[in-house]
Amino acid sequence: MYREIRTKISGYQSSLDDGGVSPVVGVMLMLVVTIIIAAVVSGFASGLGDTVQKAPTASYAFEIEAGGMASASVGYPIELRVLAGDTIPSEDLQIITEYTVPEKFRGKDLADGGKVIRHIMDGSIPPFREGTTTVNSAARVDTGIAGYPFVPQTTGYTQTLFPNTGGFQNTQYFGICNFEINCVYKFSEPTQFFGFDIYDPQYGFGEGSIVHITVVHKPSHSAIFDKDVVVKW
Repeated sequence: MYREIRTKISGYQSSLDDGGVSPVVGVMLMLVVTIIIAAVVSGFASGLGDTVQKAPTASYAFEIEAGGMASASVGYPIELRVLAGDTIPSEDLQIITEYTVPEKFRGKDLADGGKVIRHIMDGSIPPFREGTTTVNSAARVDTGIAGYPFVPQTTGYTQTLFPNTGGFQNTQYFGICNFEINCVYKFSEPTQFFGFDIYDPQYGFGEGSIVHITVVHKPSHSAIFDKDVVVKW
């Protein structure tokens, strides 16, 4: 009886050993899994690389005039000069401005002193509705929203960047034109550029004010310009 039981147990143990995975096979399986994981990670990293363009090279300079009233004789409130570098489609750019309201202006305390007005002008937002010459409302600053102008808005820009040469055939619009070397681009509408009315004294904007401007090349996620600009008169 004892021998029969022992024989059955031995047979059962033997069958377990026969059905097990050998160390060699186990190592091979681990290698296969490791190779698959490495391939997936490599493919993912390669995909990320494909979606990010190389950063362009460009040298920009901004000039802001508090007294500029957008006329050929007086001047324009904002000018962008392309000093050197690559030609860049303005559609690929964001111009981000940040302005801090001063505590005092012309000897008076300001209710919103210390608050920051941040605005993003995005070239991918077209100035016109598709297939028309009608202004795209999404490209304009919404002055009626709650918290204006201290709630950041992302808009386009609907005015020509040069003194108007006549008609809708003028293609010098932010989001349509290219920014080219040795060219000057004039922005006649400061509210659309800064996101608030610079002529309203409650914001304390004037000579000596400081605006931080960042120009971002979206396809490469790189900053082309990132400086404080002092306002002139």
